[in-house]
Amino acid sequence: MFKRIKISTKITGLVIAMVVITLLAVGYVSYHMSKRDIRERFSNNILITAQQRSSKLNHYFEQVRANLEFLSTNQIIVEGTVSTSESEVISFEEPTNEFDDSDLGSEEPTDEFEESDLGSEEAIFEDVFDFSEPEAAKPVYDVPAFLNSIKQAFGYPDIFITETNGVIKYSTSTSLGAGSNFIDPDGRTISEVQKGAYIGNIVKQGSEYISYVGKPIDTSSGSRLLLLIKVDVEDIFNIVQDTTALGKSGEVILAQLDSVRSNVYFQNLLRNDSTSSLKWFEKSSREAELITSSFLRPTGSAMGIDYRSEPVLAAWSRVAVAGWNLVVKIDDTEVLAEINRLTQQFLLTGLVLLGLTVIASLIFSRYLTGALDSLKSTLELVGNGILPENINWKSNDEIGLMANSLNYLVQTLKKTAGFAQQIGEGNFDANFKPISQDDALGNALVGMRDNLIEGEKRDKERNWIVTGVAEIGEILRAHNDINELGDEVIHYIIGKIDAVQGAFYVTSDDETDPHLDMKASYAYNRKKHLEMRFRFAEGLVGQAAAEMDTVLRTEIPADYVSITSGILGDQRPTAILVVPLITQEKVYGVLEFAGFKKFDASKVKFVEELSVILARTVFNIKINERTRLLLSESQTMSSELQEKQEILRQNAEEMQATQEELQKSNTKLEEQIEEVNRTQKRMQLLLENASEVITIYEEDETVRYISPSVEPILGYTQKEMMGKSDFDKVGEEFKDAFRKMFATLKDKPEEQVTLQYEYKTKEGDYIWIESTGTNFMSNPAIHGLIVNSTDITERRRAEQEQRMRSKMQALSENSPDLITRLEEDSISYINPVIEEYTGNAPDNYLNQKFGELDLNSAILDRWLEIVEEVNTSNDKVSTEMDFPSEMGDRVMQVNAIPEFDEQETLESVLVVSHDITERKIIELEIQNKNKKIADSINYAKRIQNAILPNNNVINRVLPDSFILYKPKDVVSGDFPWYVQMGDEIYMAAVDCTGHGVPGALLSLIGYFLLNDIVRSRKVSDPGLILDQLDEGVTTTLRQDQDDSKTKDGMDIALCKINPEKREIEYAGAHRPLYMMKKGEMEEVKGNKFAIGGGIYKNQTNFTTYSTKLSKGDSIYFCSDGFPDQFGGPDNRKFGPRRTRDLIAEIHEKSMREAYQIFDNEWEGWKGDEKQTDDVLLIGIKF
Repeated sequence: MFKRIKISTKITGLVIAMVVITLLAVGYVSYHMSKRDIRERFSNNILITAQQRSSKLNHYFEQVRANLEFLSTNQIIVEGTVSTSESEVISFEEPTNEFDDSDLGSEEPTDEFEESDLGSEEAIFEDVFDFSEPEAAKPVYDVPAFLNSIKQAFGYPDIFITETNGVIKYSTSTSLGAGSNFIDPDGRTISEVQKGAYIGNIVKQGSEYISYVGKPIDTSSGSRLLLLIKVDVEDIFNIVQDTTALGKSGEVILAQLDSVRSNVYFQNLLRNDSTSSLKWFEKSSREAELITSSFLRPTGSAMGIDYRSEPVLAAWSRVAVAGWNLVVKIDDTEVLAEINRLTQQFLLTGLVLLGLTVIASLIFSRYLTGALDSLKSTLELVGNGILPENINWKSNDEIGLMANSLNYLVQTLKKTAGFAQQIGEGNFDANFKPISQDDALGNALVGMRDNLIEGEKRDKERNWIVTGVAEIGEILRAHNDINELGDEVIHYIIGKIDAVQGAFYVTSDDETDPHLDMKASYAYNRKKHLEMRFRFAEGLVGQAAAEMDTVLRTEIPADYVSITSGILGDQRPTAILVVPLITQEKVYGVLEFAGFKKFDASKVKFVEELSVILARTVFNIKINERTRLLLSESQTMSSELQEKQEILRQNAEEMQATQEELQKSNTKLEEQIEEVNRTQKRMQLLLENASEVITIYEEDETVRYISPSVEPILGYTQKEMMGKSDFDKVGEEFKDAFRKMFATLKDKPEEQVTLQYEYKTKEGDYIWIESTGTNFMSNPAIHGLIVNSTDITERRRAEQEQRMRSKMQALSENSPDLITRLEEDSISYINPVIEEYTGNAPDNYLNQKFGELDLNSAILDRWLEIVEEVNTSNDKVSTEMDFPSEMGDRVMQVNAIPEFDEQETLESVLVVSHDITERKIIELEIQNKNKKIADSINYAKRIQNAILPNNNVINRVLPDSFILYKPKDVVSGDFPWYVQMGDEIYMAAVDCTGHGVPGALLSLIGYFLLNDIVRSRKVSDPGLILDQLDEGVTTTLRQDQDDSKTKDGMDIALCKINPEKREIEYAGAHRPLYMMKKGEMEEVKGNKFAIGGGIYKNQTNFTTYSTKLSKGDSIYFCSDGFPDQFGGPDNRKFGPRRTRDLIAEIHEKSMREAYQIFDNEWEGWKGDEKQTDDVLLIGIKF
């Protein structure tokens, strides 16, 4: 039916089809171009928005950082925050209230001490130590007032100044005052501020959102404090939550990347998130993928998936001051809404255009020749290499005939293309027959197949020959004897070419009668054949030598040698191969082989290539043998000549009588001398071209003669070597072996000795030498030790590299670490450990391209990043990385080691990954425990500081005094104690057992007991006070019980002072009192037993010492931490004697100056040593 349709109708259908295709193509291209343009427009708009808002945020944070810089360097803060200067005198204040059991046992302890708890005017919890000058030696700075003024001026919610451990020193907050612990909202503020200026994450605190910024303060005393400012983030939120020009779905995300925790933190509330909380995601999660990628560049735009798993168009800009990224994004569906409207309009227009096309094609189709165009299109496809299906055209007109011809052409081309494809796939046996003899393409393909087959055959033959040449080279290097060499060579070649019989002939040195002697044979059945000899041109062997050409025969004479076998009996070979050994256009021997099969061309070529190498080897061996023989003959002839000359001199008169005989003798002698000269010239030529150094040593091991080959091998001339010992050129570690070689040659002259050692060349480099020594001392012509030396440096290097590779392979295979070698774009080596982490054997990764590896992309990407670092630095890179595995997420310590080739070009990178997951977990646990312990100790410090005396009170009653107090740890076992009762002042230096937390606990017991004894019990005698203190400590620690195991106690120096009368009473437990009375030193030693301890249960009655002082006199008492400090040039104790000498030197100075001298002397003595114990020293001048 289709054949009856007119051509015009067919043309009309074709035109309609083309129009439809065109509309679809144009629509497709237009759609994608419009889509791209709209996205670019939106991308540019949101990128501008991101840059504008990031600029505002940068400006905002720059102002904040400027304020931080101003405050951290302001004199009021730098000077005013130094609450206690070490150059000033400490004073004490008498406490009016005491702790009772209810104070210590409160169920809800607070971080702050209020006056209602610990007293009012003279509360002992005010200041720990105040070393300011008595009145006002320097300006007083009101830091709190200054901070409040800054707070009001800049509108900050709160400002804090804290210690490095987080304890607040100054605060504008009503809820967190001085002495409280700073509440770190993101857990990193304190640690990061210590490193430098820091802008913290935005967090939710109660119902408000806040952030902290901070900077360290270096005070005038050299200590470090932390300045922290609480920032109201409302201004930040106003910038990022403005959705102007962002449509319905657009929103702004302010993000921070925490590389330590591998998390991404959102710093603002999100427009499209129904929850009113700040979000965070893991860095590797799909939700954070877009945000994480934005940190790779400071600014940019891209398509991605947001935290809702929705496709979005995003742009970002870096907020450089804060280290954050501002990301502006809008849903892709909203971006493409406009293009959907354009698509509908295009479809409507297309339908209209299609209708008009149908009408136009019906009108004008009769004027067109569509059939010819169709055939033309088909021919164009064929011309472009596209072979379409058959054209179903069965009409009998010209078009039908053309279609049939075209179908035939396409079918023949398909057959030809199929044959070409099979050749390309390596199927050279494919069946194909050209269409005709003139089929150029078919014949060319057949010829190409034949050429490929022949080329593959030639490559196999060449590889076979090259392998054989390398193997025969090893055999040749291992032998110096022609007979042994012949046996090995014949045996090897017979196995290589499938021969069954062979012989090795060498040309004789007889120039008058040149012939070939058999040196080795294989499978000859009669021994007489082993002594076979051929002259040149005699037999096949002689003919091959005479013609200097290979002889290959398959017609074997009947009298030719047969091959005998237990199974086959005597059987003649079917093929004979005879190859001459030719080098320098001279025959040095012949190889002869017989076999039951014809030798093909490759085997003949193989033997011919070996013949050249064998000819050179035979030449070298014969040269070496001839050199030794000529040397021996030369020495013999020289000896004979000397004997004859001596005879001639002794028989001069007889020679004169027999002049005719003398003339004959002279003529013969001249001939002999000429022969000697010729022999020496030949020997010189041979030695100069030898591949080894020949040395003749005297019996004392000096060099008598060395061959000229020494210069190209070692660099020395013969003159530089002869007449002296070359022992100094032997490597140090081989000198003993070198001497032993000569000793062995002398002790065992019948044995040869071979030694490998390092030898120094003239250029100063060491090369490896293999020397073989022979003793010719008994040979009168030589009378020396001959040593043949060969350079084996390259051979040693190759052997060493092979051993090292074997060792490294064994170590890697048994290593618990994951070892990978990345080379170019694939993995060239990976050890079996990979199976533990991925479940896949190493074979699944070896020589696989990176894009084809079945390996977690995070691992591969990180490896490639590390390799890029190595490429950049050309040095080893050490880092850590996350490693997802079958055992869960692991952490690896990675060492990437570059490997270079001989040209120092980076060849590969060896990546060694060590699993440190367990260590990381333990480190995290230790950090958490250490933080808890540190918090507890800091809390204990605040409690202990509260019980220490007040400096202002002591300055009023004892204006010229000081206390040098240096705890070894955060809390101390030493403490000063002070109480004023009327006109009497009680002051003590107490040293409790131990230091740190145990000592601090014991110090509380001592403090409350002393207060109770003096204040409540009204005991005033120092000796009685110590007696009751000993009883109290013993009872409190239950040391009065027989089963008590505690030995804790305290040493104490206690003084009762009347400043008006200058009278003192003293009692001490293990601690002395030093007094400077009228310039003389007096030492009052305390009792030789301690307070408590359970050791002196029956010892009581501490002694009270009383004395009266004059104006200008001074007293000093201390804990044992001051004299027991190790240091000085010999790392010895400071000692009581040095303490007394120092007191005598400075007693006339003021107590403020004395304090500084004591401190400097003690610190200078300590130097870099650790502090031995808590230090407490009290000085008072009257």
